[in-house]
Amino acid sequence: MAQLIGTAGHVDHGKTTLIKSLTGVDTDRLPEEKKRGLTIDIGFAAIDLPGIGKISIVDVPGHERFIGNMLVGALGMDVVMLCVAADQGVMPQTVEHFSVVKLLPVEKLVVALTRSDLADEDTVELASMQVRELLEGTRFDGARIVPVSAFTGAGLEELKCELGRLLGEKGVEKTGKWYLPVDRVFSRPGHGTVVTGTLARGRLKVGEPCVVLPSGEKTRAKGMHSHGQSAGEVVAGMRVALNLAGVDLDEMERGYVVAEAGGCFATELFDGRIDWVEKPKHGSRIRISIGADEVIGKVFHNDHDPTLEQFRCERVTVVAKDQPMIVRSYSPARVLGGGKVLIPEARKRRKNAFAGEAAAGSGSNLVQVVHSAPLGIMSGEIARLMGESVQTIGDEIERSKNAGEILGFAGLWFTGENFRSATDRFLLALNELHRQNPAKSLLPREQVAKLADVPWRGKALDRLVSYWIHDGVMRGDGTNIASAEHRPELSARQRSLLDRVKVVLDSGGVSPAAAHVIADGLNVPKQAVEEILRVGVDAGELVRVEEGIYYSEGSLRMLRDRLVAEFAGKRFSAAEFKEFFGTSRKFAIPLLEWFDAAGVTLRQGDARVVR
Repeated sequence: MAQLIGTAGHVDHGKTTLIKSLTGVDTDRLPEEKKRGLTIDIGFAAIDLPGIGKISIVDVPGHERFIGNMLVGALGMDVVMLCVAADQGVMPQTVEHFSVVKLLPVEKLVVALTRSDLADEDTVELASMQVRELLEGTRFDGARIVPVSAFTGAGLEELKCELGRLLGEKGVEKTGKWYLPVDRVFSRPGHGTVVTGTLARGRLKVGEPCVVLPSGEKTRAKGMHSHGQSAGEVVAGMRVALNLAGVDLDEMERGYVVAEAGGCFATELFDGRIDWVEKPKHGSRIRISIGADEVIGKVFHNDHDPTLEQFRCERVTVVAKDQPMIVRSYSPARVLGGGKVLIPEARKRRKNAFAGEAAAGSGSNLVQVVHSAPLGIMSGEIARLMGESVQTIGDEIERSKNAGEILGFAGLWFTGENFRSATDRFLLALNELHRQNPAKSLLPREQVAKLADVPWRGKALDRLVSYWIHDGVMRGDGTNIASAEHRPELSARQRSLLDRVKVVLDSGGVSPAAAHVIADGLNVPKQAVEEILRVGVDAGELVRVEEGIYYSEGSLRMLRDRLVAEFAGKRFSAAEFKEFFGTSRKFAIPLLEWFDAAGVTLRQGDARVVR
């Protein structure tokens, strides 16, 4: 894994001169930098370290006026080289730069006590003491302090050894879809548009398709260079000059991002977790440094989570899940805090709202994200909270499903625990509606969903209801449902008519009468018979084997017993079934299919057997 060394420190404390001594490269490339003798923009070089190889090193400006440029380089650092002049000690920008470093996800630091040839032994010791006081109580407490001189070369080898030791320690690999924050754009004759940056995550190969954000323009990596040498592949932490196919120079600018599809998101609204040095007021206008971009926006707090912040930007910026960021006040621009992106595409919420989706976004894997949504979560929402695209998470969803870690219903996903809890919630609402409407046999499922206060609609609700019906916890007819145990309270009139209808049905044996025949025989309206047939099914006293064909529960049980007694242990055809029962195909086929579905018989080609 490639790593990036970055400098930090007060203006004119020898950062650029030290890098030149270590690498032979003058990172002050701009004419104004040459003229003024100080670094204005970030500069890069490569350093060869024994046992490590070629590593990128970034030189950042120390002057307070260029702190925004400093952040462009600092946001990608893996190892910090804090430069403090031995003859001057800790200065204001030393403190400011170090305050930024403390807010970044960087764990390794070495102090280069520069210009040690200009200080006597006591002065060097005084500067070292000031540095130790600066580091005290931080995660960098006890970091190595190496006196160096770019003029005499003293301490340079010792500094290289310490950098090599830190880089040799195993770090957190920045895996995932690659993205490149663009910090410089230029055109090269014969090649076209070239962008430079530090690959923030993943692995990029020549020829790969990519997308420019926020424009969304599709392109490909036509060619790459890293520190002046052609490269076929680069990994996170490496500097890269990327030649883009078919992209005009005026279509790119600093702060844009070139990325693998689904690796980053163009957004004006995102959530982050921030450690505050100085917490601004709710709704304050602030500056957000992220990648190579600085965008103005407002920050909104959350009453229930002091580290959760929502950022609403004044223009579109590009962010990635877990990307480091620094927040500064709008004016004057001083560092307020730092952290990382939590949800790249967030939704507006109130200050006092419980941020449940933030908990989901904090999940380190897909199952955790699904589990954080007690009422289930759609595939698109999982992708949004994970900072990925739906296509990207498809394979992971399939793996989790096959492993039994999640259950899916038309793109709505649950963990097993959440599904059981959600089922109980829905059934509780269903039974409450039965209690309120005892005479109704079935209830509209949308009415149940509303009382249960669940967001399920459309195909997802279709699949859920089908699952529950198959599982035997409820019954259904179209879009209406009832709990398995519920039986409607029949009025005296309904009871009388149902009993009379059952007598007529049973008298037909295996060939029961149709509704209009029953109506004529009983001298009642056909609509009344059709309604009482539905009520009988809901009450569990009748069974509908096909539209228009009903049997009483007792009659169907006797038919089943006769079937088992006659055909047990042998194969039989539909024709033999029809002949045995003395009925027509109109009744034989629906009955056989019902017996198949009920598990009484098993179809084997054109024949059947009793199970």
